[in-house]
Amino acid sequence: MTLLLVALVLGFSLARFERSAKTIGKQVGAIGQGALLVLLFSMGLSLGANPELTLALPSLGLKAAILSLGAILCSVCLVWLVTKARRTPR
Repeated sequence: MTLLLVALVLGFSLARFERSAKTIGKQVGAIGQGALLVLLFSMGLSLGANPELTLALPSLGLKAAILSLGAILCSVCLVWLVTKARRTPR
């Protein structure tokens, strides 16, 4: 938890300096995508290394697929609603 707060404060502090904000601001998308790929890789690695989960996968397969698709669908719908609400003139 402390590491997360330190990263947040460091990012905020770095963005306050205009010169570094312009330089790093152009690379935020690539940095975020790289961090997401590392996160997904590490999650896949830890899930694949769990023998209990690997053995239970055939019985959990359909339930896990339904839950995953539901989470994805709800996330996409929520993002669509939020972006639609932000574009609506007030």
